[in-house]
Amino acid sequence: MVSSKQAADAGYSVEQIRARLADGRWVRVRYGQYAERVDLSGLAPWDRQIVHHRRLVHAAVNSMSQGTAVVSHHSALVLHGVPVWRADLDEVQLTRTTGRCGVKAKVRHHRGVLSPSEVEEIEGLALTSVARATVETAARSPFEAAVVCADAAMRHPGLDPDQLSRLLETTEHWPGSPTIRSALAFADPLSESVGESRLRVLMRTEGLPAPTLQAAFEDDAGLIGRVDFHFPGEETVVEFDGMMKYADKPRESLIREKTREDRLRALGLQVVRIIWSDLDHPTRTAMRIRSAFARSRRTSLVG
Repeated sequence: MVSSKQAADAGYSVEQIRARLADGRWVRVRYGQYAERVDLSGLAPWDRQIVHHRRLVHAAVNSMSQGTAVVSHHSALVLHGVPVWRADLDEVQLTRTTGRCGVKAKVRHHRGVLSPSEVEEIEGLALTSVARATVETAARSPFEAAVVCADAAMRHPGLDPDQLSRLLETTEHWPGSPTIRSALAFADPLSESVGESRLRVLMRTEGLPAPTLQAAFEDDAGLIGRVDFHFPGEETVVEFDGMMKYADKPRESLIREKTREDRLRALGLQVVRIIWSDLDHPTRTAMRIRSAFARSRRTSLVG
C-alpha cells in the first residue's frame, strides 16, 4: 500500500501515478491510497472479498497518523485468518483511545481501552488479539454469525484461553454481552467450517438434540472416517458438503463419497447430506433430519 505522499517521496510524479492507474499497473484502494494490481481471478468469490478487505484495512491505517488506531473487530479476525460470516467487508473496523467514534469513509472508529496483552502485530499493523477480536465481533453480530467466529477462534493457535476468560468478565456490561456469552458457551472447536457452524446453530434453533461432532466409525475393512455430526440415540449421521455443486466434483471423489456412505449405512446408520442452500431453509432441513430419525426407529422395530 502506498499513499500519494509516499509515492511522491519515493520520486513518483503526479503524472506517473496517473499513468500507472490508467494502464492498470496500480489500483486505487481508497482516496489517495494505491496498490499494485494483482490477478485474483483464480480465487473463489469469498477469498477475493477477504483480499479486498485486507487491502482496505492497510489503506485505512496507512491514511492515519502512526500509532493512532488499532485494527479491531472483524477486521482483526480477517488479518488473524479467522473466518467471518455476514460481516460487512466493505467497512474497516478500528479502535482508538482518543478522538471521535463513528463511521467516516467506510471506516468505523470505535473508542476503547486496550491492555498491552490485547494488542498484537501482523503485517506491520497493530491489531487486537484473537480473543479480543472475537468478543468485539460477537458483541455486534447476530448469534449465528458470532458462533461462526467463535468456533473458528477456538481452533486458532493464537487464542489465549485465559485472556478470553478475563474478557468475559470485562465485557459483562457491554452492549451485546448476552450474545458474547451465549456464543462462547455454545462454541466448539470441533466445528471445522463456516457451514458446520451454521448447521449446528440451525439444529439448536430447530430443537434437534445436540449431536456428537467428528465421530469416527469403523467396519471390518477398517476406518471408514469421521462424520461431521452423529446422533447416537437416533443412529443417524449428518454430513455438511461445502462444495457448491456436485457437478463440479471429480468422478473419483463422488465414487469415494458413495462408497463411504454405503459403508456407514451397512452399519445401520441413516445418512443425511446437507449443502449450502439447505441452510437457508432451516425448517425444511430440520424435517429431513427428523425423517432420518423416524426411518432409523422403523428399521429398529423391524429388526
